[in-house]
Amino acid sequence: MNIYKMRDIINHIRSKGQLPTDEYGQTLPVDDLLVWFELDKHLSPEEQEYMKKELALLVESELFMDQLRP
Repeated sequence: MNIYKMRDIINHIRSKGQLPTDEYGQTLPVDDLLVWFELDKHLSPEEQEYMKKELALLVESELFMDQLRP
């Protein structure tokens, strides 16, 4: 697994702004985010598992930042 590739993917996702949400305003589950960004087509199973962990951290961070906003 190429950690630089994983970092570039995360940086690309972060550059898009907030993560996609469902019709109720909830951030999509990490499995759905993999599909949304088409990573399921381009990453190996090992890379997908790593990316799921990274996406979960992004979701957590985004939720935390939402709580800090007035």
